[in-house]
Amino acid sequence: MAAPTHPFEEVGDGEPHHIRRQEILKKYPQIKDMDGHDTRTAWVTLAVAVFQMFVAWTHAKAAEEGTFWGSKKAVFFNSWIFGAVFAHWLGQTIHETAHDLAFKNRIHNKMLAFFANLPMILPVCATFHRYHIPHHTYLGVLDRDTDLPHPIEVKYIADYTVPKFAWLLGYFYVYIMRGLTFIKPPKQEEYLNLVVQIIFSAGVYHTMGGVAISYLILSTFFGHSLHPVAAHFIHEHWVFEDGQETNSYYGPLNYVTYNVGYHVEHHDFMNIPGWRLPELHALASEYYKPLKSHNSWAYVHYHFITSSFCHVGNRMVRTLETFRKSRVRLAPGSGKLPIGRGLLSPKIMGPVPTESTKMD
Repeated sequence: MAAPTHPFEEVGDGEPHHIRRQEILKKYPQIKDMDGHDTRTAWVTLAVAVFQMFVAWTHAKAAEEGTFWGSKKAVFFNSWIFGAVFAHWLGQTIHETAHDLAFKNRIHNKMLAFFANLPMILPVCATFHRYHIPHHTYLGVLDRDTDLPHPIEVKYIADYTVPKFAWLLGYFYVYIMRGLTFIKPPKQEEYLNLVVQIIFSAGVYHTMGGVAISYLILSTFFGHSLHPVAAHFIHEHWVFEDGQETNSYYGPLNYVTYNVGYHVEHHDFMNIPGWRLPELHALASEYYKPLKSHNSWAYVHYHFITSSFCHVGNRMVRTLETFRKSRVRLAPGSGKLPIGRGLLSPKIMGPVPTESTKMD
């Protein structure tokens, strides 16, 4: 057998979340009633966005008056301590709307995503909407899962403490550069997203000045890099327990992230709004409590950076061929059963994705 051309742990079975979903639904069919949307996301987004802009204004006003709150030091530290939380919260609105979980209508979800993106300054919502769902559909599939680190990251960051620290510090840009490897010609919505952000940012600069822009950009950068709320980028799919490719976090920062920490639950039932994931967890606790989980995002970062056992390449992957074969084995009437790591009893996984499967 030829040696793999990638640096990850390759498995011979399909993506496990579909299987667990069918197992849970058989036992708890009422979970289907949790699907849908939750408009509380829109109200929280409105409050967070307005407050983030208010804080930016206070920094700008203080800079005009020459007080400490307007100094570079105050702007820098506040953007990391509090601004990062608000910027990341708005980023999680973009995630919720990518799954159409804020409103029933797709266009309304997109509009909310555009609104949440405004204080983040950088245009990210349209592109994230476009590339996120393949991460769910093709979890761990080489050249399809948009969340997998690039082999270059694995090679040069590896398990070294200082490189891992620097990698996480700049993770916002790492994520963008990684996404360029999957780049497709931009869609109209992405151009519109860019134009809207340019107009909004120009308005902020004209009315508030550079201090406000600096606060908003730094908040976005820190909120998606080396900050406790951003540790979910690591906890979600890096392997901390042998054989488990998705992990959950059950700590208090779920309150400011729409429960994105309930990540196993989210991949099992991605049509359930984040608000209801704790309810799902409680109902089907026998499926989730035995799994590896985290209670501190700050510790996730610390452990990942300092431990030699935490390698950037600690991800479970499968080939597209393996993924498709697993779907065929689980298809209705196939009469075949999957055998693989961590799988529950085999159930129907749905239609087999093809090259023509629409992902946008």
